[in-house]
Amino acid sequence: MKGSVKNLEQNNITQCFDNVLKNSLSPIFILSSSRKILQVNDLAIKQFNINLAYNGFLVMDEPSNLKWPHFVKHLKYIKEAEETFYIRTATNEYKLVQFKCHYHVKNEEIVAHATILNHNDDSAYDLYFKQTNYRFTLFSAYDKLPHGIILTNANDTIFDLNNYAEMYLKKEKAQLLDNAHKSIFESFSLKNSDLSTYFSNLTEEQFATIHVVDKSQPNKPLYYEISSAYDNKRNLIVTTIHDETEKIELQQKVEHQQSLNVVGQMAASIAHEIRNPLTSLKGFTDLLKVDATEEAQMYLSVIDSELQRMDQILSELLMLSKPANNRLELLEFDKLVQHVIDFMMPDALMKNVMIQLVSSPMNVLIEGNENRLKQVVMNLIKNAIESMYNGGTVLVEMRVNSGSLLELSITDEGSGMTSDTIENLFQPFYTTKTTGTGLGLPFVKKVIEEHDGEIVIESELKKGTRFSLHLPIHTFDPLESLDSNIKNSNYLVT
Repeated sequence: MKGSVKNLEQNNITQCFDNVLKNSLSPIFILSSSRKILQVNDLAIKQFNINLAYNGFLVMDEPSNLKWPHFVKHLKYIKEAEETFYIRTATNEYKLVQFKCHYHVKNEEIVAHATILNHNDDSAYDLYFKQTNYRFTLFSAYDKLPHGIILTNANDTIFDLNNYAEMYLKKEKAQLLDNAHKSIFESFSLKNSDLSTYFSNLTEEQFATIHVVDKSQPNKPLYYEISSAYDNKRNLIVTTIHDETEKIELQQKVEHQQSLNVVGQMAASIAHEIRNPLTSLKGFTDLLKVDATEEAQMYLSVIDSELQRMDQILSELLMLSKPANNRLELLEFDKLVQHVIDFMMPDALMKNVMIQLVSSPMNVLIEGNENRLKQVVMNLIKNAIESMYNGGTVLVEMRVNSGSLLELSITDEGSGMTSDTIENLFQPFYTTKTTGTGLGLPFVKKVIEEHDGEIVIESELKKGTRFSLHLPIHTFDPLESLDSNIKNSNYLVT
């Protein structure tokens, strides 16, 4: 019985649609949400030259294509609505059509009464093109700006954005359209309190700014400033995204350099105050050892050890504070690294650590200061050895990247580091060692930056850490000629 009632209802609906199609004085389309033509009346066939070339779908121009999904969503909500679209007929002519639509919920179909607008007389035609041309001209300009632009309507729904916004948010336009304004922030790391303040300011003051961080790339955070303003006249929110990464990195470099300058001033003062009494203390300690008892010898050894540690700290401070040496030699970097490994291998073997060098054949040169670069490599290998309390392997790899960069990576099998440790690693006096000074890695960073290079850290807890140095390879001028033994010729670049 229920099935018969259902069939009767469906028959009534079908008959009703058939009557509407036959008796209407205007072209009628029955469409799906995807614009597929389900039924049409004779007037629609005649006026729109509908035939098999249509392939069952209404074909629209690009502005209409973009407008259609928004219109359908609005129509499903209010059930009846009007809108104009630019439709292509079977003869490839485009006609401006006004649709008066009703959405049939049960069948999920759109009944559209169509009226072709006369482009010679009807002001709607001019208005349509003024609006669409303005919109596309506007966003064509927006796409050329080096900023992300996002438009949100009064219903808190994103309805358009430019190419830079897609790039910064790491989402395609289709993933963002029709989403709430807050979805802009899903790609970034920020505090809930900051987000609450942003929306509060936007509501109360109609303007808000928030700074966010994109941490999707390891060891390379990206910094953005997002600003939103409410446009009363057009009843929409205009949001801009500015890339501040370069600015923040420059600030960090300035702050780092300032901290090194402070260290340098401290080092100069310490050198005057400590060097002389330290030398005297070491001398007297050596004299006391001559006639000291066995028990006294033990205490004097402790004193001597601490004096040596003080001397080491002082040396590292002075090294960190020295101005850069601008006289650079052309160096065969693979030989420099091999010399450092040969020098450090005995100490490594004593601690049950093997240093393994993996290097592809290369005949590349870099411009550098040999002593400072040796200290850099020694520092990194020394840190790698000390991170493995139970022994292991330090892997030293060299390769050429993109033909213009020499990469040296030093990987240990230690306990690894947390992200907080990595962030503070290059701060003077920051150390995770019980006997460390916290000055070695700031020196490493300073020297690599002096050589126009970059240092990258990758670490995983309980697995180990990799330090990668990227240094520019020297390229010769065609007119430049050098002896094949570059290093021995003491060729200098000033």
